[in-house]
Amino acid sequence: MIKILHTADLHLTEKAKKRWEALEELVFLAQREQVSALVIAGDLFDRVDVAEIMRAKLRTVFGKCSFHTLILPGNHDYQAYRSGLYYGDNVKVIRDWRTPVQIEDTVFWGLPYDHSNPGNLAVRLREMAGLMDHGKDNILIYHGELLDAFFSRNDLGNEGGKRYMPVRLSFFDALPVLYILAGHFHSRYAAWQLSNGSLFVYPGSPVAVTRRETGRRKANLVFPGEAPREIVLESFHFEELIITLNPFTAHDPLEELARKLVDLHTNAEALLTVEGLFDGSKLDRSEARLAAEIRKMVDGVCAAEPVFNFVDVSHVLEDDLFKKFKTALEETVYPLEGKRKLEEMVIQAFRGGKECS
Repeated sequence: MIKILHTADLHLTEKAKKRWEALEELVFLAQREQVSALVIAGDLFDRVDVAEIMRAKLRTVFGKCSFHTLILPGNHDYQAYRSGLYYGDNVKVIRDWRTPVQIEDTVFWGLPYDHSNPGNLAVRLREMAGLMDHGKDNILIYHGELLDAFFSRNDLGNEGGKRYMPVRLSFFDALPVLYILAGHFHSRYAAWQLSNGSLFVYPGSPVAVTRRETGRRKANLVFPGEAPREIVLESFHFEELIITLNPFTAHDPLEELARKLVDLHTNAEALLTVEGLFDGSKLDRSEARLAAEIRKMVDGVCAAEPVFNFVDVSHVLEDDLFKKFKTALEETVYPLEGKRKLEEMVIQAFRGGKECS
């Protein structure tokens, strides 16, 4: 039975080494899993000129592969695939929605990005349904935005506010396909089942292209007739680290940060936020000193300047009126969690009546 590895949105450039490493990892994974086809559902390249410059390098990557590679043009690189361009003996670019590619007993149809036809996709898909043989295993490769998914614009990389090839799940109901293997949605792996039983799958970008793409990246392993399988990759990604300070404990935030840094994946960069309230007198640190120590700890590890949303409230905790309140509160029968929330509210009131978070 055919086995397929599905990915999208590598956005290769000549200088983005991590993205090329992700492609090499995908090729290794495809070979290890003995797939029949590697499907790249759009935006293999970040720009048209990259496809021209890096074509020879791509032939080297795919040159010794026993599997087929199917490439669908996306909105970033749809002008890159002129007829006759050679990417390797086993590489096929699906440039025409009317011309499928058959591998073993499975027929792959492609819906390439088309900037001239964004409003007639439902009609186009009905036309494709009329061309498909209902007696065969059909798979559709698509690059665009699924409106039913309710994504934010941040989930789509650096696409801004423009919509690319927008569709709804209902548009695919008439198609006799097992899967819609999609691209364009960057942030995470996501799948939906259609009313006709087909599965629509976004694998998410296999490597972080922007800082909005956090967490381990994935690829989609497909056996027709079975549920798809998420494969966690070792590729470059960003990890959000959040440290929340508590003024009522003697816990050293630097120790917590050190533990989180030890657990940071070797191919990840951190996006660090330190938030909350702390007792500077108890920790023997001012806000400036704490920030400086954190910056020193994460030097070379963070992808961006740490976000410092913490506040030293030692002046509030040392206030006689607050001490009286705290003593009275400790004598009540409130649950501990409720007491902590009340203390935070009173601290905020002492700081000038700011709204509690």
